[in-house]
Amino acid sequence: MRKAQKQQIEETFSLMGKVHEEIRKQIADGNRENVLQLLSDCQEGAIQAGNLIEQVEGEDAPAIGRIEEYCETCYRIYENVSGEEEQNPSGVYRLLQKMLAAMESGVRLTVPVRLEIAFFCYKASMSDSLESIYFAAKEDPTCDAYFIPIPYYDKYPNGAFGEMHYEAEGCYPDTYELVDWQKYNVEQRRPDIIYIMNPYDGANLVTSVHPDYYAERLRNLTDCLVYVPYNISPADPRPEKSMAPGVLFSDLMFVQSDHIRDVYIENFLKHNDIEGLTPKVAREKIISMGSPKLDKLANTGREDYALPSEWEKLVGSRAGERKVILYNLTIASMLGGTQDGSDLYLKKLKSALEYFRKRQDAVLWLRPHPLLLQTFDTMRPQLAAEYRELITAYRNEGWGIYDDTPDMNRAIIWADAVYGDRASLAVLAEFVGKPVLIRNITNSGNEPEQPGSAEAVKEVMDGLSVRDGAHYYVIPEAEGATGEGKLSIADFLGHMDVILEHRDEQMNQFRARFANPDGTAGRRIHEYTTALVRRARGE
Repeated sequence: MRKAQKQQIEETFSLMGKVHEEIRKQIADGNRENVLQLLSDCQEGAIQAGNLIEQVEGEDAPAIGRIEEYCETCYRIYENVSGEEEQNPSGVYRLLQKMLAAMESGVRLTVPVRLEIAFFCYKASMSDSLESIYFAAKEDPTCDAYFIPIPYYDKYPNGAFGEMHYEAEGCYPDTYELVDWQKYNVEQRRPDIIYIMNPYDGANLVTSVHPDYYAERLRNLTDCLVYVPYNISPADPRPEKSMAPGVLFSDLMFVQSDHIRDVYIENFLKHNDIEGLTPKVAREKIISMGSPKLDKLANTGREDYALPSEWEKLVGSRAGERKVILYNLTIASMLGGTQDGSDLYLKKLKSALEYFRKRQDAVLWLRPHPLLLQTFDTMRPQLAAEYRELITAYRNEGWGIYDDTPDMNRAIIWADAVYGDRASLAVLAEFVGKPVLIRNITNSGNEPEQPGSAEAVKEVMDGLSVRDGAHYYVIPEAEGATGEGKLSIADFLGHMDVILEHRDEQMNQFRARFANPDGTAGRRIHEYTTALVRRARGE
């Protein structure tokens, strides 16, 4: 039973109590016709309440039998009044009030008020940021969970909307029960809780979710708007992140760790001029409880991800013979590497593809950011054609994997190591003990073919691990030879055994930095939010 439905029933019963008082007065005054009409109105109100309860809770709900008894009582009184028998006004009033109390008690014994929870997600590849919360809500017998993929638009450089995209059936695993956005009327349904994972509303330069799903609008259509970031922060979030609409207008925001929470709170207080904003308000709004993205990795393995046959030929049939290297391309690095027409980004991509094409000891698994091509078209159109040519040639040659599927977790799980840009994917890789080499975008064509000594690599790894005890599985790529805390790509591939000696130590230390790293963040977020909503309602 939804809150609004329960309120409707309670308002009906309250009105019936007032009618009972009027019935007592009309009996005392001898106005039989008025009494008959009022009794009929009470019976009709009880029937309407009973129909609603039966639809929501079933015909076995405790209140149904008591409503039937109330209607029978009204009918007996009606028959007596219509037969012109003398009625005791106080006796009739007490009887009706007794039966009304029984009905109200029956409603309280029904299944607790159900919470309706809506999850709005615009990119299937980012759905893991909500997934474990959604599944926890689905399993909760006191909640109704709806996962609604929503449309989004490309944006032209002038900010105007371009093509609309809608990722729904076929983009998500079968475990999701998807709801058509056009059939879920959020204004009418007014879900008790709404989860979003895009904080930007119209402020993103590359894409925009449909304006109907802007945080500024949704906050007025729910009791609790919850923002969960779609990425894991590899470093302290920039101050402007705290001013994003999703942060400003949400009632709750869940972040990955206590440290990230502290940074957000500091920036939120410093950069937002909001009436009534205090440190206490900020602390109650921004909560450290982990990330569903980490739940996904903590709870899955290679056995959960089958590979397409053409990928299996490159990976599965040669397990142990060739290392699987996940090559990660991000938007931020592209924008930094191509500013003012510079093509450093594409030069490095071309150089790296050529390097891996000649390596027989590694399989390249190339996974660009899902919005990278659209960002080229919007922000760097002069380089978009060259990027397309590089990717098309790579895919046609077939010596490596090209992955533009929605689920990046498969790539992380199957990879032995990660190469590419510094981003949230690197954090996820560290979380499961995969070493990461951050590419040097300036050394295109100078990547060494032969590694240095194993001793030199061990010295670099030992030095990184004692430096700060964290993030030492994210290693900078050297300009050329090994040294100064850096490894060449040849070192990274040639001495992976040395690098992996640090795996367990690194992974355990790194996981300790996050809240609920055991795969329970989504469930805890769900429990926290529903308890908060129910407590606010006095349930």
